[in-house]
Amino acid sequence: MKKILVLFILVLLVSFTSCDTFTRYTIRVSVDRHPTLTIRNQTGHPVVITAPVSANTANGTSTQFQPIETARSIDVVYRIEQVQFTEQVTWNNTDATVTLTKRPPTITVVNQTGRPVNLTAPVSENIASGSQIHFLAPALNQVIPITYRIGQMQLTEQADMRNADVTVTLTRAPPTLTIANNTGVGNNINIIQFRTPGSVAWIGGNIIIRDNQLHLADGTAQTGVTTQVLTNGERLSLWLGNFTLSGNAFDIRLQTPSGIIFQRDNVRITSDMTLTFTQSDKR
Repeated sequence: MKKILVLFILVLLVSFTSCDTFTRYTIRVSVDRHPTLTIRNQTGHPVVITAPVSANTANGTSTQFQPIETARSIDVVYRIEQVQFTEQVTWNNTDATVTLTKRPPTITVVNQTGRPVNLTAPVSENIASGSQIHFLAPALNQVIPITYRIGQMQLTEQADMRNADVTVTLTRAPPTLTIANNTGVGNNINIIQFRTPGSVAWIGGNIIIRDNQLHLADGTAQTGVTTQVLTNGERLSLWLGNFTLSGNAFDIRLQTPSGIIFQRDNVRITSDMTLTFTQSDKR
């Protein structure tokens, strides 16, 4: 009888051990989440996203967002430089991706002035002669002034932005004045003077000739003197880009060593020109 009882207890223990060792349970847990909106930047430029989230996104990268509301349209608002764009995505409780592709048009500025220029607006950049630069338009559907400086002279061209890339070619430059001495044989000019029209004095001012250019030296009066000899039939070319003179007008006087004077008054120079002095200009 004892043997039978012991055997029963052993069988019962083996049965419990078998259950603990080999029985497996599968537990499934369901976790709900909001769908994800992926905003992908394919504009070619860094963008600043301002809605529905705030994020700076480099070109070729993405930003993700999980809206709380579902089944609606979402405006994705972003900015490149100063220009704002909007893309719209329909939200229907599923993951969605909106790809940003809009960008401002490009302005290409080509320097064909023959001289280096300093672009001052809408961006600041130095452009060598024959070179070009590219930048994004600061606004759409308006005329953008392209302002540049050569020497001390400021010039402006215009870019008419109509949501398309535009090329602006710079060709205007400060003019060159060529003085031709045709006053007669023996009239060698050794003094050339400039003054603003109507000024009293010719001597002691601050317009000077150096390296075949007119320069504005320190001072307030605007006259000028050179001792360069210009024989009859010779020419002297002077670049006028190193100072700004209101009205681009001068009185110009030539003088010989013996004191003979040839004079032209209120000469307006807006482009390259040749000014020929003859006997009719004698004073």
